[in-house]
Amino acid sequence: MNNGYAKPSTITLLASVGFVVVGVGINSGLDASVRTIPALVAISIGLVGIVSNVSDRPLEQIRQIAKRWWLLAFVAFVPYGIVAAPSGEGAVALGEALSGWISVPVLETIAGAALLCAISVTTLYSIGLYGIHPGRPTPEERLLSECDDD
Repeated sequence: MNNGYAKPSTITLLASVGFVVVGVGINSGLDASVRTIPALVAISIGLVGIVSNVSDRPLEQIRQIAKRWWLLAFVAFVPYGIVAAPSGEGAVALGEALSGWISVPVLETIAGAALLCAISVTTLYSIGLYGIHPGRPTPEERLLSECDDD
């Protein structure tokens, strides 16, 4: 029954992505400061939430989710790249138009958060592909079953 509210997993995913975005936003800039620890905590909480949200899914679905995150990261990086480092006259004009509409730190935060989420889901997929995934035999169990077959 749909009561008009989002599913708990959707709310958890959105909150987790929000934590990653806030963490990246807090730590924008390269100088080390007291902001680094809270930023790392927020990013870690967010990434754990994202990975927990997709970890119980089948391996093929995790691969599809990783592809979507990489697509989102690429789409988020393009405007940031145009605004931050335009290389041609057209890119400079587009960068100036985009920078008037949205600021560079906001674009950097969105692109960075999407990249971190893509990396974490891809890592989960890689680990699942290796065999450390709920519902699949562990690498040790696979080795033992191969030795028993001989």
